[in-house]
Amino acid sequence: MGRIRLLVLAAFVGLILLSGVFSGNASADNSPARKLGRGVANLGLGVMVIPSVVIEMSKESGPALGVTWGFLKGTAMMVVTESVGLWEIFTCPFATPPDYVPILSPEFPWQRFTADENQRRKRKVRTGTGGGRRVRE
Repeated sequence: MGRIRLLVLAAFVGLILLSGVFSGNASADNSPARKLGRGVANLGLGVMVIPSVVIEMSKESGPALGVTWGFLKGTAMMVVTESVGLWEIFTCPFATPPDYVPILSPEFPWQRFTADENQRRKRKVRTGTGGGRRVRE
């Protein structure tokens, strides 16, 4: 019984490592291999969604709401992420949705941690007309 568990664990870790190979870089076009890598990553690492949602909600609404409602929302998002991952694994040979576009945004679970930071960097800063003060858009 112990050998079976070790074999399953080794296969699972191997699939997660292969998902990184299949996923390629961000500029790679969508393909069946990328869809498979996305599916394996979402299925295997979907639990990463929980802390990212807790952090996001804590920043927006405070730590009390982040820890309680954020945890519940993150758990629901984990189920969605892992379900979509399973769907993408089984449908990777087929262009469903068209052109192998990702169903979820962000595409991979670990990208949820950097999405907020990237959005903050993309904000434009312009000079307002009132006394040369800076105004955020």
